[in-house]
Amino acid sequence: MDTKQITVIGLGQMGTRLAELLLTQDYSVSVWNRTRSKADAIAGVKVIENLEEAVRQSPLVVICVLDYEAVHRIFDDIKDKSALTGKTFINFTTGDPQEAEQLEATLATLNAGYINGAIQVAPDQMGLPETTIIVSGKQEHFELSRRTLLVFGGNIKYLGDRAALASAMDLATLTWLYGSYTGLIHGIILSQKSGLSLSAFSEILGEITPGFTEFFKHQIGVVEKGDFTISQSPLSISVAATQRIHNAFRNASTQPAFIKTISDLLQKAESQGLADQELAALVKVVE
Repeated sequence: MDTKQITVIGLGQMGTRLAELLLTQDYSVSVWNRTRSKADAIAGVKVIENLEEAVRQSPLVVICVLDYEAVHRIFDDIKDKSALTGKTFINFTTGDPQEAEQLEATLATLNAGYINGAIQVAPDQMGLPETTIIVSGKQEHFELSRRTLLVFGGNIKYLGDRAALASAMDLATLTWLYGSYTGLIHGIILSQKSGLSLSAFSEILGEITPGFTEFFKHQIGVVEKGDFTISQSPLSISVAATQRIHNAFRNASTQPAFIKTISDLLQKAESQGLADQELAALVKVVE
């Protein structure tokens, strides 16, 4: 496969960045976007107005659009499905595992390869040695795509043959991200209500985050082993801590719903007799 010839479909901020990175590595890049002006703004690409022709241009096609509904519209608009035969598609569109499985099965019937990808950074962080990109799909298609994927990021995490795996990992990491971010916003509010400097809050967070990352990894290991004997943090300590946090938010006349949810979850774990187990035993309440 001549992977130096590539088509990019979808030119939002991320899709545009992908095309730009390919150009820096001397790829011949064809692009298609529903709004032509976005394609015209990228110097050095070959703008293709006809979607089917854009797919025919290259053995490797990268898709990066809003959602899987948009992906399906793209494939529905290709009337001659023979244009898909023999192509390998790398799809960076965020979706759930079921959507990825369905698209993988559809493309397999057309003798087309499918790599499902999940980008873990913002556009301006793409193309760096530390940029993490999660992918899954048949090994043969991954090997055909590997060199191109490394243009987008140096830390490629291949999870296995099932296309759904990258989507599942993406949603798992996003669950952690949005939960942490919501906690961050609440921490900002509590800092402001308490008269704390936000710059000091930011500095301290930066200093303690590496240690907590190791703690989180330890907790994942506890769940993986299935041994909830106390090793670092008894669940009982967090029951009391989250109740104090909840009280602090109520006393500060601040919206306590998010904190109450956490506190209630830990109290439920305590009521189920998990207080004298490692904090990771909370998984038994959530599953």
